[in-house]
Amino acid sequence: MLIEIISFMAIGAFTGIAAGLLGIGGGLIIVPFTLIVFDYLTGHQDFNIPHELQAHVAIATSLATIIFTAISAIYSQHRKQAIDWLVFWQLVPGILAGAFMGAWLATFIPRTWLLLVFAGFLMLVSIKMWLGWLPRHKAQLPSLPVTSLVALLIGIVSSLVGIGGGTMTVPFLNRSRIAIQNAVAISSALGLPISLFGTLGFYWHSLENNIGVIISQPGMLGYVYLPAFFAIISLSVLTAPVGVYLSHRLSKRALSRFFSILLIILALKIIYGLIDG
Repeated sequence: MLIEIISFMAIGAFTGIAAGLLGIGGGLIIVPFTLIVFDYLTGHQDFNIPHELQAHVAIATSLATIIFTAISAIYSQHRKQAIDWLVFWQLVPGILAGAFMGAWLATFIPRTWLLLVFAGFLMLVSIKMWLGWLPRHKAQLPSLPVTSLVALLIGIVSSLVGIGGGTMTVPFLNRSRIAIQNAVAISSALGLPISLFGTLGFYWHSLENNIGVIISQPGMLGYVYLPAFFAIISLSVLTAPVGVYLSHRLSKRALSRFFSILLIILALKIIYGLIDG
């Protein structure tokens, strides 16, 4: 349907602007708004994604879109020589294992609990943005085993909620006296292994359980809904520079408060939807 494609393109446009303005991970925007579109489409004759799997599809689709935005971010950050590749490779093994594990775990979590996890995460991010919380610095990165454990947890949570992990990775790195610009660059680069292995985790489960039979919707690749995927990335890439342009001309504090309120509204809508049925 035309309205479906327009809706997903609008999500992509808003995601790109939000990312450019404040560096907000795409999943925080993509997942809840995709669920809103799915709610609208449910009941239409040509929409056949089962209600109990719509959250899983939204999260997997969000992870798939992050693959391409992460590649673009890596290219841009590498040209600026902002990525500390030594730190990046220290985190990658835990990130890869966690991202795959998180996606695999998500497929076994019922829709209600998965949405509660996502809503809770939205609330935590919202509070952090409202308060403008910054971590206290420590002298250096923790030991390799501790760093690997943190990376594992970041990967798991990121795949569970369909994000690139920046809301967790940046504070962790900045806390260890890595300059905020470098922390953001490393986090952007880590978005690729998170999104890639998260998407692969969902796809692996779809093959094991023949998910194509369960989800008879045309345009599915495992749990990824390709019409939404292509519509979102088509505009998010174009509108991100607009967000960057606006970020230099608008109050970051006011913007943080605005997006904080938006995220809490989205979280409450998800919770209300669960209560309402």
